[in-house]
Amino acid sequence: MQPVPPGPGPRLTAAVLLLSSLTIMANAAIAPSLPAIKEHFAATPGIETLSPLLMVLPSASIVLTAGLFGWLADRMDRQRLLLIAALLYAIGGSSGLWAQGLVQMLIGRVVLGVGVAGTMTLAMVWATDLWQGPARAEFLGRQGAAMSFGGIVVILAGGALAVLHWRGAFAVYLLVLPIAVLALTTLAPHAKAVRARQRAEAARVHEPFPWLALLLVGGLAFAFMAFFYVMPTRLPFLLHDLGTTNTLVTAAIMASITLASIPGALNYGRIRKHMSAMAVFAMSFSLLGTGMVIISQATGPGLVVVGALVAGLGLGPAMPNYTTYLMAFVPPTQRGRASGLLTTAFFAGQFAAPLVAAPLVSAYSLPGAFGALGLAQLVLAAGLAVAAAARLGAMPAPVPSAQV
Repeated sequence: MQPVPPGPGPRLTAAVLLLSSLTIMANAAIAPSLPAIKEHFAATPGIETLSPLLMVLPSASIVLTAGLFGWLADRMDRQRLLLIAALLYAIGGSSGLWAQGLVQMLIGRVVLGVGVAGTMTLAMVWATDLWQGPARAEFLGRQGAAMSFGGIVVILAGGALAVLHWRGAFAVYLLVLPIAVLALTTLAPHAKAVRARQRAEAARVHEPFPWLALLLVGGLAFAFMAFFYVMPTRLPFLLHDLGTTNTLVTAAIMASITLASIPGALNYGRIRKHMSAMAVFAMSFSLLGTGMVIISQATGPGLVVVGALVAGLGLGPAMPNYTTYLMAFVPPTQRGRASGLLTTAFFAGQFAAPLVAAPLVSAYSLPGAFGALGLAQLVLAAGLAVAAAARLGAMPAPVPSAQV
């Protein structure tokens, strides 16, 4: 075994946080452009169905490839994986700058999804490898805040560039290139140590994978993202119906969701000292559901902003809670696999969001769909609160860790 490199310092911390910042909300960078894209391709058959696919199609390819990236992260050079993922991210994400037809843009979104699957899985597994115990919970909270901050940047930048032209929003995805360079150089010594550990442990019998824990946490992660991602996929259209047509204003309102999530993410470590994991899940669904109910009553952008801020409060502690709770069950040799499967659950929920919302919009209108989904979450939150009271969210005994 090679010598263990020094513990995480500021530069390494910054690299992992920046890598995390372009992951969970990556699909939403073009959200402010959706109405303009729909108008530009108005003559395309099936445009009503195809335009929302630009937002969620990356999620489908993430669902299909994140598990593979996780499996590979436990077995091969993570530097090579990161390089591949970053290039796919940049090429697929920027495809809207040059694609002439909607089909080309849809293919580019599929490629983007593969890149996001790699970058998010690697960011998650590095976070759980490099930080242990209470430090891990604190860092994962900061990672959740970085994801939220990244969401603000990509949505605002996408909205600002879309004011110039709807294609401009696609340039945001090129930010992955300098971030990947920083991550590759900073993580290099740790990647070598992980590779040495992988070789040493290749012949050992691995502990069983905690499938029951994944079923619980992954199921909740899927449900949370299926509800939450109705916001970026449907809010631009709701705001348009309410008279807000400026893409930068739409982007700012959507960015308020992630802005409100940052305090909860940064304080996740403190929150977990006073609440069980199940209680945090209940609180998150409750706040997100309440925010969507408020949005359903809006007659102008003001109440939409209020609902978005309330929903954002629920997003903040939710993201690090899923990772922290699941990884407490996972042996060190299977963290990549667990990270990939949890990433799959998150983005399967994103992909399902339009499918969940579409029949409700048809039946109850767009505001009615927000109200129905909000009430469903409040019911789920009540069930989770009962589970929390029964202490079903207690943290398991920690799995022995291996530093890299």
